[in-house]
Amino acid sequence: MTTQTITTPSATAPRPRRSRRPSPRRLKSVAGSVLLGVVLLAAWQFVPGWTGTPSYVVPPLSDVLTALTDPTALPRYVSNAGTTLTEVLVGLGIGVVIGLVGGIALAQFRTVYDVVFPYIVAIESIPKVAVAPLFIIWFGFDLPSKIVVVVLLAFFPVLVNTIHGIREVDRDQIELFEANGASPGQIRMKLLLPAALPSIFSGLELAVANSMIGAIVAEFVGAQHGLGVLILQAQGGMQTAAVFALLIILSALGIVLNTIVRMARRKVVFWA
Repeated sequence: MTTQTITTPSATAPRPRRSRRPSPRRLKSVAGSVLLGVVLLAAWQFVPGWTGTPSYVVPPLSDVLTALTDPTALPRYVSNAGTTLTEVLVGLGIGVVIGLVGGIALAQFRTVYDVVFPYIVAIESIPKVAVAPLFIIWFGFDLPSKIVVVVLLAFFPVLVNTIHGIREVDRDQIELFEANGASPGQIRMKLLLPAALPSIFSGLELAVANSMIGAIVAEFVGAQHGLGVLILQAQGGMQTAAVFALLIILSALGIVLNTIVRMARRKVVFWA
């Protein structure tokens, strides 16, 4: 008599690992982006000289790099970049919280939305350059006035995308949660917010870009420290290479912040 062993599907067998090597399409995209960057940088270096453009109008890349790496200017760049980054991060954090809380409230209470949202749109439609002098009068030349401007520019994309993300949740899913005895808080935390996360992160990416704009605009209007102040000083002295160097620093800060948000999006919204 022979015994027959029954084998079940191997639950403990190791799963095949997904290859982490970049796809050919991704490699082509990276190579194309690098090639385009090289072409643009080469054009920046040589075209002004070929066309006879004065360096105070468009300086060649080498002059900009010299201004960027000037050892006497680097400490000022670093300290003022820290001031601008502080304004951006604090204002962005406050704006995101206001946008999330406001978006959840407005999305779930239609009457509140109908009453409040037109005023929010009206405030958001006012150019921040026009109201920034008022903030200088009310809050002074220090950080608070800059942070208020950043908050006004950061919260609106998060607010709108949160509203749209929550309202796009299927009503049948909400009714299923209610049929299983879920409380409004559980529905909000277990269904609505997770479903709205892709839209919320899209708003957050816009908020990051708006925060950089808001900080620089506020510093242009009135400030004692910050990259915007350095840009105005360099512009007043016709130091165009220094202006470009400061713009590169601003671009680098924006790219770093946007990359952090995108990495967090891939980590949190892993199903999208």
